[in-house]
Amino acid sequence: MPMQRDLSPFVIAELAARESWKRRDYTAAYAGAGHAAELAQEAGDEVRWWKMVLLQAECLRNQGSIQECQELAAGLAAHPVAASAPDLGARAATLLAHSLQGLGRLPEAVDAASTAARLVAGDSENVYLHIQAQQALIAALAESGRHEDAWQQCLDLESLLTDHVDEDTAGKAYWVIGNVAFLSNRVNEGGHYHDLAAGKLSPSQDVDLWARFNRASAEMRLQAKLGDAATLRCIERAELATEVVGGSERDILEMSLVRAHWYYLTGDMETAISLLTPLRSKFPILATQTAAEATFVLGRALMAQGHEAESLQMLDEAATLFDTAAAPERSATVRGFIASREPSDRRQQQFLQGG
Repeated sequence: MPMQRDLSPFVIAELAARESWKRRDYTAAYAGAGHAAELAQEAGDEVRWWKMVLLQAECLRNQGSIQECQELAAGLAAHPVAASAPDLGARAATLLAHSLQGLGRLPEAVDAASTAARLVAGDSENVYLHIQAQQALIAALAESGRHEDAWQQCLDLESLLTDHVDEDTAGKAYWVIGNVAFLSNRVNEGGHYHDLAAGKLSPSQDVDLWARFNRASAEMRLQAKLGDAATLRCIERAELATEVVGGSERDILEMSLVRAHWYYLTGDMETAISLLTPLRSKFPILATQTAAEATFVLGRALMAQGHEAESLQMLDEAATLFDTAAAPERSATVRGFIASREPSDRRQQQFLQGG
């Protein structure tokens, strides 16, 4: 190994890269981290080089370059530096898990996240890395449809949320646990954990996060057919925060869908239809699964209003969109809904009750 040289140019380059990261300028952060990595390599410091390449991989993930992120993360996880310290190995394996999940390689994502969690389990100094690894594991299990396994991992995650963990981290973790509770039909627990998350997350700290949390919480509650005051509070908080933060067109469209779903659940079909119909021309802006959810709600609202032919067309379209989005469970729900149509008067009553 060559003799170490002056690292001050590296330190300056690293600080600049991390400053760009904090500003969410990931293009500048990626370039800066690359420059710092070269300086570390020239100085013979493999650990510093490895950390800068990790920062580059994190930039790629945040820019949506998931394939490139996965390739870099796989190399980092297999590198001797990753094996030299549990915290470094866990960081690389967690990032690898996120990127594999993003590519739909779910069994591999579960394995990578399990490795990350195992590396830092029981190490109080690395509790934040353990929390991140657990969240990556839970996300991969939940997306795989393994909701009971995900729930068991949620209980492990909850045990890490001691008074020593900061509120923001605890809030995000309770959010994840609540999501899995809803997905596994533990509706009361879902509401409980989302309430805990709301108490920990602060709109003054991060309005954008507050908007996303409340919108996601509202979506989960609506899927569970909870058309109650707590759901309405989530929707109103999300709408206000989205307005404050100046949400993108996609954010505003997603909020419009949430609002329409609320109207559908509470029996105001006309308002739901009036919100969802113009949304259809904006589907290219939305994720396919979001477009599918919008079409499903619209189809049910039209059915409740007696527009059967138009409703069936929408429901068929929703099932196809769910298939395209690789969401077979949701597609099966739509097809089950179509198959279970009953005589009109009973069906009308069912829909009005959010059935």
